[in-house]
Amino acid sequence: MNIITQPAELIARYVAKKIRRSVSSELAVTFGLVNDDDELVAGVVFTGYAPPSILMHIAAERLSPAFMAAIMDYAFRQLECKRITGLIDADNHRSRRFAEHLGGQLEGIMRDASPSGDVAVYGLLRKDAARWLTSAYTRKLEGVWAS
Repeated sequence: MNIITQPAELIARYVAKKIRRSVSSELAVTFGLVNDDDELVAGVVFTGYAPPSILMHIAAERLSPAFMAAIMDYAFRQLECKRITGLIDADNHRSRRFAEHLGGQLEGIMRDASPSGDVAVYGLLRKDAARWLTSAYTRKLEGVWAS
């Protein structure tokens, strides 16, 4: 599995299709995870960077520890964000459990904020994502960046 950052449009389309919401690659930073057959199996689109926070859209069929370390490293170390915000359709229980597994906290519900209804707002603070930034994860980044 390799991590890519381009083509941004392809990664954004992948994420948008999976989360059933429009996601633009304009003014965005993207990360993708490709398998050994060069198929995209995960994508992240970071938008709305306004220090000290950023909005993250994520979709995945499969993840790797290196991929998780890469996206957390980007937001929390490179950009020095204090938080990542995620917006998830309130009825998407699988994605909400995933956000909580990452360390995200439910911060509220925006009523009728998407075509399918309500949207749950999750916040992931740097302190709650600390495990993804430990050497156990970051050392997995060696050799996974596609050239």
